[in-house]
Amino acid sequence: MLSFAKIWEIFTTKFPVFMQGVGVTLELAFFTVLLGSLLGLIVAILRRIRFLPVRIIMNMYVAFIRGTPLLVQVLMIVYGLPQLGLRLPRMTLCIIALVINSGAYMAELIRAGLQSVDIGQSEAADSLGMSSSQKMLYVILPQAIKVTLPAVGNEFIAIIKESSVLYAVGVYELTYQANKLASVNYRYLETLIVAALIYFVLTYAMSKLLALLEGRMRRSERAID
Repeated sequence: MLSFAKIWEIFTTKFPVFMQGVGVTLELAFFTVLLGSLLGLIVAILRRIRFLPVRIIMNMYVAFIRGTPLLVQVLMIVYGLPQLGLRLPRMTLCIIALVINSGAYMAELIRAGLQSVDIGQSEAADSLGMSSSQKMLYVILPQAIKVTLPAVGNEFIAIIKESSVLYAVGVYELTYQANKLASVNYRYLETLIVAALIYFVLTYAMSKLLALLEGRMRRSERAID
């Protein structure tokens, strides 16, 4: 039977263990979004160049990653790369897997952001004699990044939740810590409820921070107008 007293007991007595898992989860999310955004930006730009083979490769990468489960991708990287002779710490391999996954989704977000920039901006840059690289760097990209910032924040929230699949490869994130505790106290439901509540607090707090950031961005835009 579900015991609310046991939930409170697990939370209060094992709080440091849960926080250790939270620290790993946030570390994974931070590096994934940071590096995944960079990878997504590169992929989005390469998908716009005229050299067809590169565009095809980038499109295939995005389609494959978006069309396969994250867990399968993690297992391929964590167990596949060492088999190919590339031996790295387990945490590093997991970050690589998450970055590769996130990069494909970020590429789509940034592509949409690039397409949202009014064509008049590009024509104005052409009239000033800017090269294609200057136009992308100084005119199109800053506006596209501004548009995609809220979506990048949502990706951070998604990674916090999706990182739970790393439990399957033994990374000491929040889900792994919760399952490890449950295997000792045999209170699986109560322990996992505590983990679920912690996930909820993390994602809810991040969503509120994002809403605050978006509100400030909109106010600054109105002030400029």
